[in-house]
Amino acid sequence: MSSVKALLLLSCFVFGCADLLTTNVILDHGLGELNPFMRLAQSSLGEWWLIPKLGGTFIMTLLLSRSKNIYNIGLVVAFCSTPVLNNLVVISGIN
Repeated sequence: MSSVKALLLLSCFVFGCADLLTTNVILDHGLGELNPFMRLAQSSLGEWWLIPKLGGTFIMTLLLSRSKNIYNIGLVVAFCSTPVLNNLVVISGIN
């Protein structure tokens, strides 16, 4: 595995964890989750909603590791950064 691919896969996992952390900050301020699947997980699993979130991140990273096209991996990682950036904008508007 090339070092670029390893860095992209690590970035994908880090963005998933950052999404989880920033979503928790938003939820602590009384706002809600916009993703209907995660909202369902939060309402049915309570504090354990992070398990399907991190599980989905892990599965996505695992599937990306099987890709041979580094540009497609980079595109998916870029898309994974958008919820984090959006959450940071929301958090900056709260404070």
